[in-house]
Amino acid sequence: MSGELAGAADIIAGAALARAVEPEAGEGRSATERVCLNCGATLMGAHCHMCGQKAHVHRTLHEFGHDILHSVLHFDGKIWRTLPMLLWKPGDLTRRYVHGERAKFVSPLALFLFSVFLTFATFNWLVPDGGSSATAPQSIERVRKEYQTDRKEIEDAIALLEAEKKADPSDAERIDAKIARNRERLQSLEDGRGRELREKEAANEQLLAERRKIDADIARLEDDLEKARKAGQPTKKLEDDLSGAKMAARVMRTAAGGLENGFEDEANWNFTDLNFPGSGALNKAVKTAQKNPQLLLYKIQSNAYKYSWSLIPISVPFVWLLFFWRRRFKMFDHAVFVTYSITFMMLLCSLSAILISMPGTEPFGGVLLAFYPPIHMYRQIHHAYETSRFGAFWRMCFLLVFAMTALMLFTMLIVSLGVT
Repeated sequence: MSGELAGAADIIAGAALARAVEPEAGEGRSATERVCLNCGATLMGAHCHMCGQKAHVHRTLHEFGHDILHSVLHFDGKIWRTLPMLLWKPGDLTRRYVHGERAKFVSPLALFLFSVFLTFATFNWLVPDGGSSATAPQSIERVRKEYQTDRKEIEDAIALLEAEKKADPSDAERIDAKIARNRERLQSLEDGRGRELREKEAANEQLLAERRKIDADIARLEDDLEKARKAGQPTKKLEDDLSGAKMAARVMRTAAGGLENGFEDEANWNFTDLNFPGSGALNKAVKTAQKNPQLLLYKIQSNAYKYSWSLIPISVPFVWLLFFWRRRFKMFDHAVFVTYSITFMMLLCSLSAILISMPGTEPFGGVLLAFYPPIHMYRQIHHAYETSRFGAFWRMCFLLVFAMTALMLFTMLIVSLGVT
């Protein structure tokens, strides 16, 4: 319940901030006052022509509640003109906003801010604890112990049923049915946890074999280096090869120990002795993250929330590359295009996540998320920049690649901020 309340609070705060960024236009009541109570100018309509304040002001609790509801849902306002166009006519929305039709629609930044709050509130509601601990890595020994315990339990149950069948053959049909069900459980256990155990053991054996090979290479290189020193021969290449082999051995020991112990023991999850240019900061970051992984996850989530706006400046240069020879398009045009596009993608991710989490609608969420973004990009490019169909298509193909690149850069940014 606390997670849902926090999500609702995020939505309300986002709406309030979006309404603060987006000034109201054409939404006031008829003027009853003759002078603006804010700046003293003579009123000529529902709003002051000098400062923009509404002519009618209120001091009732009912109207205060109406303001909150109006800020969140905006029943009688321009959100219902903006969202349908963002869904199906994003290019027309972008072009019309750029060319001056701004009082009719929610501005890109206001809608972006609200979508950020809504997206994070949705995902916090769907995954309140940041994921299940059931997906945490398990050691081979733990998997082996659980597998053997469950297998023995089923085999003992089968043995008891077979003994019961011998003692009372008249009830053989019922007992055979129970034995069959237990054999199915045994087979399911073998196909699941048994296969997982065998895969882990095979991977560990492979790592150990590679580790033995590297240890042999280190011993050979140390011997060759000693001989070269005694003979007065150059040793630079041998020293470099030996240093590389020792680093590989450390990494291999870490990997083998982590696979064996599920990366649960700090002694086996230790990259903090790596030695290469720039490794000092990485060693420190890994050591900090290893001590408190939940804090690292929280910092990454928090940074993604706080720095989500950086997706806009990261993405704008990529869109500019698609039109840099067409001088009539300004950076402002690209910024509006990018902001509306990112806003739609976040809203689409929220909707898809909700559909995927609901029984019976999982395929719809996946199909929507997989196939509609390219269509939306194509329609937005085609109508916003008034390109040909072919021009919109090839730019859409490039924009898909650019979008993945921008998302990767954004991810690198928030992860680096989280670990450092």
